Amino acid sequence: MPDTILTRLMNQGRQQPEATAYFYKRGDVWQPETFRTYADQVHTAARALASLGIHTADTVSILGFNRPEWAIMDLAAMAAGGAAAGIYTTCSPVEVAYIVQHAASKVVLVENTHQWEKIEQKLDELPDLEWVVLMKGTEVDHPKVLSWEAFLAKAEDTESSEIDRRVAALEMDQLATLIYTSGTTGPPKGVMLTHDNLTWTCDRVKSILPVGPGHCSVSYLPLSHIAEQMFTLHIPITYGYPVYFAESMEKLPQNLVE
Repeated sequence: MPDTILTRLMNQGRQQPEATAYFYKRGDVWQPETFRTYADQVHTAARALASLGIHTADTVSILGFNRPEWAIMDLAAMAAGGAAAGIYTTCSPVEVAYIVQHAASKVVLVENTHQWEKIEQKLDELPDLEWVVLMKGTEVDHPKVLSWEAFLAKAEDTESSEIDRRVAALEMDQLATLIYTSGTTGPPKGVMLTHDNLTWTCDRVKSILPVGPGHCSVSYLPLSHIAEQMFTLHIPITYGYPVYFAESMEKLPQNLVE
């Protein structure tokens, strides 16, 4: 089995299944999710992506603020044999369409109706796009759109063993994620990072920061940037400590106090 972030997540789910992997705010209460649940959520989402036609080397785009769904979809894209491309929430419809088309994404995850409208405006220019998945709490009536719950229900059409096979078949030099530049000197460029890039960086962190069980972090910077991806997804999974997903940039100061 290759030593990818996915196998590290599965190991955390087995070795400390009841340890908290992340917290999200529901109402006034921080709700915990365990590493066992996190691993199961990624596995289910990967099965759903496979059912939607995501194969090895296919991509998924993600457009939204830091949420558990963001992390789950990113990791699920890897588990399905493909990769995710994060898009800055401040991007215009033209910029969003450029990245979705450049990455040749078949599926896009969006946070809310505001982000969906950017996609909707450019649907005629996105021939590769087949499905738009919504994060929880958003409803859109469109034949290409699936709620988060309807998306996960698609997992029933793919056997669990198929995702196990795909994860086991991953190559360390295989594309794991696409990081798009902000486009200040022209159109955004897609930086191709491999599974080895991600795990190697995680392994080097220990010599810089004393991270591990007992620590925690707050996720609030754009997940379309590799620095936040490392400290929201890959490093916490590697070292087994929880992440708090900030409610918003406006609520970040209060979230830090909490």
